[in-house]
Amino acid sequence: MSTDTPRTPATSKGAARRRSIIDAAAEIIRESGPSAVTHRGVAERAGCSLSATTYYFSGLDDLLYEAGRVNIALWAERAERVARRVEALDHSPSLEEAVQLLLSATLPDAGPYLGHYMQLISANTSVPVGRAYGEGRNRLNAAVDRVVNGLGLYLTAETVIATVDGAAVTALSEHRDVRSTALALLRRLVQLSELSSTVLADATPEEFRTRMNREMPLPTRRPTDIGRDDCRSRRQ
Repeated sequence: MSTDTPRTPATSKGAARRRSIIDAAAEIIRESGPSAVTHRGVAERAGCSLSATTYYFSGLDDLLYEAGRVNIALWAERAERVARRVEALDHSPSLEEAVQLLLSATLPDAGPYLGHYMQLISANTSVPVGRAYGEGRNRLNAAVDRVVNGLGLYLTAETVIATVDGAAVTALSEHRDVRSTALALLRRLVQLSELSSTVLADATPEEFRTRMNREMPLPTRRPTDIGRDDCRSRRQ
């Protein structure tokens, strides 16, 4: 792995070339996972010389990290677009409208979904991609929380995302339709949220999320743990 200092593009043309290389690597990650990213493959995808893929980056890990940042930003931007739609609503959404908005914020509009979830899981084997996804997760969670808050639901972003991701993996493993399965579980989740609102009448949805995040936080993972599960499984 190269340890050269990455070069900052001196011209707009150089900046555009660097971005096209990052975008190409991000596409490969989304399609096939981090392990499929090579300098040669990225050069072919970006339509540039092989040397250009090493000129602007200190090594492959540097490129993978930047590509990971692009991917998590894409997912956060999708959720932010939905959040703006929810915040602009001039009516109280129906159950079906609410679950459709939640799904739009947390799942790509179209498949293939198998590749999407395989690359998410395989990010565990790539420290730079896992680090980028971890760093960008707060932005994604904040956007989904805006959606949930705008819908007046007693839920957290993590719960919604986990429900959709779990539904997708279940559907993929059992040959079901991914979107239909996720919508069915989101309907149940929203209905449970409505039941919670009657029990927690003294708290707003935002206060509920703050309380849940404080009293029942998700476990954190140190950066050095990324890929360790995969290594353990290989030794067994």
